[in-house]
Amino acid sequence: MAKTPEDRLLDVLRAELGYTESPTGWTKFAAWWAKRHGKPEWWAREAWCDMTLAWAADKAGLLDIVGDFAWTPGHAQWFKNRGQWGHTPRKAAIVFFDWGGSRNIPAIDHVGIVEAVRGGGRMIVTLEGNTGNQLKRRVRSLGNVAGFGYPAYSNGKPAPTKPVKPTWMEEIVKTLPLLRRGSRGYDVKTLFYLLHARGYGLDGGIDDTVFGEPLENALRRFQKEAGLRVDGECGPKTWPKLLRAD
Repeated sequence: MAKTPEDRLLDVLRAELGYTESPTGWTKFAAWWAKRHGKPEWWAREAWCDMTLAWAADKAGLLDIVGDFAWTPGHAQWFKNRGQWGHTPRKAAIVFFDWGGSRNIPAIDHVGIVEAVRGGGRMIVTLEGNTGNQLKRRVRSLGNVAGFGYPAYSNGKPAPTKPVKPTWMEEIVKTLPLLRRGSRGYDVKTLFYLLHARGYGLDGGIDDTVFGEPLENALRRFQKEAGLRVDGECGPKTWPKLLRAD
């Protein structure tokens, strides 16, 4: 008997359980996504939970209905815009987490897929990339679940929808560069004052257009508190957190 689309996707991920990122944070999932989207090489070291799902969906021939994303809030909004968003756990639903416990899509931190539902819907078994630097099976309560995306597995085709206009945050993030120690200019000033607005301000007398050690240390503190990879670089995962409208 032919496998269902749901089981094809889950089987691809099950085969990768235990996959571990390199010491530099490189993964084959992020490298695949970066190449596919024409991104620079450093993308292969970015947080990879959502890119893992895209990689697996492509392997299973389901990319059009699962989504091709690296940014979890954008992925969740994509499902919501298609009328495929809710709060009931289902097998093979895409599960989005906010470690702060809200159901606010811009606050989403992490993503996985539901392998099974237990305890009368109170617990879920998930397959998740970038959890403890590995692809792992987890058992989760619903306390930190922001919502679920429901791919249109029944027909293997995406639900009819109008083109989705990118959110203001997605448009802004596309224009922002990777900043690291040694970077200079107006974008560094933007980072400086975003950190200040988030409570990570620096002492006076520091050139706010130069990315030096004090700014890197402040950024690392912010990344740690935000649950991001603490690498001291401001890229496509850190910018959205700094720009969150909460």
